[in-house]
Amino acid sequence: NLLLFLLPPPLDGKEVASAFLGTLSAIMPLNELIPIVNQLQEAFAPLGIPPIDLPQIAVVGSQSSGKSSVLESLVGYDFLPRGTGIVTRRPLVLQLINEAVEQDYAQFAHTNRRMYSFDDVKATIQAETDRVSGSGKGVSSEPIILRVYSRNVVNLTLVDLPGLTKVPVGDQPHDISEVIRKMVREVIERPNCIILAVTAANQDIANSDGLQIAGEVDPNGERTIGVLTKLDLMDNGTDARDILEGRVYPLLHGYVGVVNRSQRDIDSKKSMKKALDSERDFLANHPSYSHIAMKQGTIFLSRRLNAILEDHIRACMPSISSKIKVMLHQAQQELQQFGDEDSQTEQQQRAIVLNAITRFCQNFGEYMEGRTVHRDQATLYGPARMRHIFTVEFRQSVHQLDTRQMMTDEQIHTVRRNAVGVRADLFVPNSAFETLVKQLIQQLEEPAAACVRTVSEELKQLLRDVLELTNEIGRFEELRDRVWKECMKLLSERTRAAGEFVQNLINMEVAYINTDNPEFEKIRTGVYRLMAAHQGIQQTNGAAAGEQADLPAQSAQPLPRANIKEGTVNVLSKREGRDMLKPHYVRVENKTVFLFVNQGDSNPLRQLSLDACTVKLTDSEDNRTTILEIAQPKRGFFGGGGETLQFGFEGPEEAATWSTILKREIDPSNVAGSDASGISAPFQPGAGVKGAIESVRLSTDSLSLNRRTTLMPRAQVTALTDREVLEANVLRQLLEHYFRIVRASVLDAVPKAIMLMMVNCIQDTLQERLMQQIYLSEDDDAFPGLTRESDEVRRRRAEVKQLVTALRKAIEVMRKL
Repeated sequence: NLLLFLLPPPLDGKEVASAFLGTLSAIMPLNELIPIVNQLQEAFAPLGIPPIDLPQIAVVGSQSSGKSSVLESLVGYDFLPRGTGIVTRRPLVLQLINEAVEQDYAQFAHTNRRMYSFDDVKATIQAETDRVSGSGKGVSSEPIILRVYSRNVVNLTLVDLPGLTKVPVGDQPHDISEVIRKMVREVIERPNCIILAVTAANQDIANSDGLQIAGEVDPNGERTIGVLTKLDLMDNGTDARDILEGRVYPLLHGYVGVVNRSQRDIDSKKSMKKALDSERDFLANHPSYSHIAMKQGTIFLSRRLNAILEDHIRACMPSISSKIKVMLHQAQQELQQFGDEDSQTEQQQRAIVLNAITRFCQNFGEYMEGRTVHRDQATLYGPARMRHIFTVEFRQSVHQLDTRQMMTDEQIHTVRRNAVGVRADLFVPNSAFETLVKQLIQQLEEPAAACVRTVSEELKQLLRDVLELTNEIGRFEELRDRVWKECMKLLSERTRAAGEFVQNLINMEVAYINTDNPEFEKIRTGVYRLMAAHQGIQQTNGAAAGEQADLPAQSAQPLPRANIKEGTVNVLSKREGRDMLKPHYVRVENKTVFLFVNQGDSNPLRQLSLDACTVKLTDSEDNRTTILEIAQPKRGFFGGGGETLQFGFEGPEEAATWSTILKREIDPSNVAGSDASGISAPFQPGAGVKGAIESVRLSTDSLSLNRRTTLMPRAQVTALTDREVLEANVLRQLLEHYFRIVRASVLDAVPKAIMLMMVNCIQDTLQERLMQQIYLSEDDDAFPGLTRESDEVRRRRAEVKQLVTALRKAIEVMRKL
C-alpha cells in the first residue's frame, strides 16, 4: 500500500506527449533532430511523396523571384543549374549537415558517392532531371535528395520546388502552369510543411506568386515565412520597410530581406563570402534597414530557418512515430493478403484456391449475420434491406390492391346469376363466392413474385460486394470469374425454386377455399342476419315504406341500433411510437363529437366539429382491428384545422354502425355511407328491413370506382333491384373478409418461403457448391490458370512491398530517438 501511495498518478494523452518531448530534449540536442528527419526523407525517397507528413521547409516562388540564389547563399556554393524557362523540373530535397569536415562535399542519396566539386553536383542534378523527366521541359514529382556536409552551414532541410509560371514559353507544355501548381500544392498543403515564400522586392507584393499559393493552403500565415530578394534593385525612393515589419501582409514568422548576387557577380565568379559582406554592408548602411539589419540577411535567414524547423520537428515527432507504426502494421496486413507471387507449386496452388473459397464464404456469412459493417451507412444493405423488403415494400404492394376496383357490383351480380342459373336462391351460392374470391387471391401473385425478384437482386449485389472485398479471390482474375459464375448459377436456381414455392402458396389458397376458417366465422353471423332480413322482406310482400320488421327468433343477438349516438369506444392514440387503444365515452350531437374520460363526466376531454369532415374505415396493420377515422379538412393558406380522431373496433359491424351514425350527422341526406375499405354498413334492426335495404343500396351507389370491368357487355346488365343490391353487398362482405384472411396468410408465408428456399439455402450451400464445381472438379492443369495474378495485382504488391521496406527503415531511424 505504501508503494502504491508513492507511485505518481497516471498521465493523460497530453501529459504523455509533453513527457515524451521533455525526454527527447534531454537525451538529444535539437541540432540532431534535423538529421533524423533527413534520414526519414531518404527512407521514403523511393516512394516519391512520403506517406508520412514529415516536417520540412518548402521553397516556393516564381521563376524570376530569386529562389536559386537564396539556396546557393545558404549553401555557400554555386550548385544549381541555371538557364531560361523551367530549370528546376524535379523537387530537390537539400539537406544541410553541419559537420567538422576537412573539405566540404556533397552526396546524392541515390549514389552515396562524395562529390567535392560542386560543378559535378550541378551536372548530376541536370542529368538526373533529364533521366526521369526527359530532356524536354517535362516535370516530375520524384525528388532528388542532396546532402551537403560543411562546417559553415547550419542543420537545415529545404525542398526546392519548380518555379511557378503563368504562360508556357518555347517548347513548354501548354498546361505547364497547372501541372507545377498541382505539384507545389501537394507538398505545401501538408500541415507539417513550413512554407518559405520567396518574392522579389522590386515587384508589387500583391502580385507575389509565392505568397498567393501559400495563402491558399495557409490563409492565416501560421506556417509561412516570407523572403524578400533583390532589395538593392528597388527604385530610388522606395523601400520594403513596411513589408519587412509586417504592416502590409503579416505572417506569423515574419519576413527576412536578402541581397543576392547579380548576374554580373555570377558571371565574374564573385565568391559567396564577398557577396555576404556586400549584403551586410548594404543592410547596415541603408537608412530604411539599418535599424533592423541584425534581423535581415542570409546568415540570419539560415539561423531563423534552423530554429523554426527544429521547433517544428520537436512538436511533430510523437505523432510521426505513432503514424509510422500504424502504417507499417496496415501495410504488412495488406501485403499478407496479396500472398506470395504466382510461382507456387501445385500443392500451394490448390491451397490458395481452397483458402480463397473458404474466405469468401466466411465473409458472406459475416455479412448475412450482421457482423460486418458496410462501408455505406447511409442506406439499408444486405439482411437489413431484405427485412425492409418483407416488412415494408411487400406489405405496401399487397395493401395497395383495391378489391372494389377488382370486382364491381355488376361483375358480382353477373357471376352470382351464372352460379344459380334458372333457379331462384335465398342464400349466397358457393360457386359464385369461390369464383370471385379466387380472382381476388390470384391478384397476390404479382406482389409475391416481385418480392422474390427484389430479394434476389439484393443477394446478387451482396455477393458482388463480398467478392470485391475478398482480396484472396480478387487478386486472381480467372478464379474470381469462376466464383462469380457459380454464385450466379446458384442464385438463379434458388430464385427459381423460391418463385415456384411462392406460386404454390398462392395456388394452395386458390385450390381450397376454407370457409370454415375461425376468422371467417365472425362475419357469418352478420351475413345470416342480412339473409334472414331479406327473407323477411319477401314475406311482407310489398309492405309500406318504413314498415318495421323483426328478425327471426333464431337469429343471433341484435347489432347496435343505428340511431344510437353515444357509447364507449376505443380511441386510438400514439405513445412512444406505438398505437394504443384506450376506452373513452363518446357522444355525438349537434354535428359535434364529444370525447369523455368516463360516462357521466360533464366536461369533455376533447370535442371535434363534424362540419365538412370525412369518415373513413381502414384495417390496422395486423388486420385485427377496424379503424374509423374522422378527419377535418385543412383550411386557409397556412393549412389550419386538419384535426383527426381515430376509433378502433374489434369487428367491422360495429365500426360500420358508427360510420353510418357519423355520416348521417354530417349530412342528414346521407342515410347510409360506405367506408374506404369497401365494407358496407350491415343491416340494423332498429332501422327496419326496408331501411336496411335502402342503406345497403345507397352505400353501394356511393362507391367511388376508377374503372369497371364486367363479365358481360354493360348494355346487357339491367339496373339492379333492391334485392340484388343487398345480395351483391352481402357477397362483397364475404369476399373482402375472406380475402383479408388470405392476405394476412400470404404476408406471413411469402417471406418465410423466400428465406427457406433462397436466402438460407444459398448461405448454407454456397461453400459446398463452390468446392464441388471449382476445387474438386478441376484437374491439376487448371490450377495454374486459376492462380495466375493480374498485372494490376503485381503492381500493387510491388508498391506495398516498397512501402513496407521504407516504413521499416523509418522505424529503425526512429529507434535512435
